[in-house]
Amino acid sequence: MVKRIGILLMGLMLAFSVAACGGGNSGSGGSGGNAGSGGGSPEKVKLTIWLWPGMGIEDQIKEYAASNNLEVDIQLSPFADVHNNLQTALASGSGAPDISAVEVKVIEKFKANPEHFTNLLELGADEIKDDYIEWKWEQALTGDKNVLLGIPTDIGPMAMAYRTDVFEKAGLPTDPAEVSNVIKTWDDFIEAGKKVRQNAGVAMIDNAASLLTVMVGQGDKKHFEQDGTFISKENPQVKKAWEYANKAIEANITANIDAWSSEWGTGMTNGDFAVELAPAWMGGFMKTNAPDAKGKWNLTLMPEGSGNWGGSFLTIPKQSKHPKETYELIKWLLSPEQQLVTFKKNSNFPSTPELFESPEIQDYKDEYFSNAPAGKIYAEAAKLVKPVYEGPDSQLVEDALNQAIARVEDKQQSAEDSWNQAYQDIERQLSRK
Repeated sequence: MVKRIGILLMGLMLAFSVAACGGGNSGSGGSGGNAGSGGGSPEKVKLTIWLWPGMGIEDQIKEYAASNNLEVDIQLSPFADVHNNLQTALASGSGAPDISAVEVKVIEKFKANPEHFTNLLELGADEIKDDYIEWKWEQALTGDKNVLLGIPTDIGPMAMAYRTDVFEKAGLPTDPAEVSNVIKTWDDFIEAGKKVRQNAGVAMIDNAASLLTVMVGQGDKKHFEQDGTFISKENPQVKKAWEYANKAIEANITANIDAWSSEWGTGMTNGDFAVELAPAWMGGFMKTNAPDAKGKWNLTLMPEGSGNWGGSFLTIPKQSKHPKETYELIKWLLSPEQQLVTFKKNSNFPSTPELFESPEIQDYKDEYFSNAPAGKIYAEAAKLVKPVYEGPDSQLVEDALNQAIARVEDKQQSAEDSWNQAYQDIERQLSRK
C-alpha cells in the first residue's frame, strides 16, 4: 500500500511539473507564429523578401520582425533582376519569395496572370484602401477590380535639383523661387543650359535619356491605350520629349553620363552637371552616390508641371506559405506613419495623401538639399501628377527609346535614323508577344 501511494504521489508531482512548464507561458507570441515542439516559445515564421537597392525600407522590416517573432531574409538585387527572377519563379511554380517589390511599369504585365499572386482583397485590404491615392491603388487592381496584387509603397512626383555653385558661376539665380521663375518651360531649360556650358564650363544635365523620360511622363498618355493599342510613335508628348532631348544634345548641354554609374556619382559630387531631374526617390540615390555633395544642391519645381516617375508595390506571390503574416507586415510597413519614416530617411514620397498637408511633410527640410523645403515641394508636385496608363510593355518601349537617344548622344546615328530604328525594334518585339 505504501509503495502504491508513493508511485501515485510521484505521478502527480510529474504531471504538475509538466503543466507548470507548458501551460503557464503568457508571453506575447509573434504574428501567426507556430507552436514549437515541447511547448516552448513559438517558432519564428521565416519570410523571404525581394527588393532592389534604394527602396529604403529594410530597417523598418527588421524592426517589425523583431517585435513580431519573424525571421526575415531580405535579398537585394538590381531592379531588372528582381522582376526577371520573379517572372521566372512564377512561371516555374517554385522559387518565389514571400514578398516581392514590383515597379509600376511592370505590374501591368503581372496582372495578366493574377492567379500567381495572393489576392490582397481576400486578406482585408479594402479596409486600408482609403489611406492611398486612388489612381495609385488602382494600378495594382485587375481590370475587373476583383484582384489586388500589391499595396503602394511610394509615388514619384518630380522636382528639379540644381547645383547652387554652378548656377551662380553661370550667372543664374540660386534662390529656389527665382530659379523656378527663370526656368518655367523646357525652352527656358535649354537656354539656361547654354549659360551653364558657356559660363561654368559644365553640362546642364547628366544625360539626354533623363530629359526624355521625364518629359514623356508629363503627358496625359504614354505608349499604350488602355485597350492595348500602341500609340507611342504618334503620341505628341513622346514626339515633344524626343525633340527636346535632341535639342539638349545639339546645344551640348548633356554630360553623356549614364545614371547609376560610378561616373554619375562622381559627376554629382564634383558638379560636372548642374541639374538632376529628380523624382522624390532620387534623393536617396543622390545621398548614397554623392554624400560629399551635401549642401551643394538645392530643389525647386520642375518646368511645365510635375509628372510621375516610378513608384512601386509590395506583392505576395501565391507560393508564399505565410500570406497572413506577410500581409500584416506589409500593412504596417506601408501605413501612413511608416511611409513618413521612409520619406524622412530615404526621400521616397508617400502614396498616402493624408500626409501631404501634415506639418511633418510641410515643415520638412532636407539638409542635403541646402535645407530646401523638400516636403512642401514634393507635396505640391504630387498634386500636379496626372495618372497615366503604363501598359504591360511600357518598360520595353522606354528601354528602346533610351537606347535610341543614347545612340544620338554618342553620335552613332542621326536623330531621325535612331527614332526609326527604335520603333522598328519595338514593333518587332511586340509582334512576338
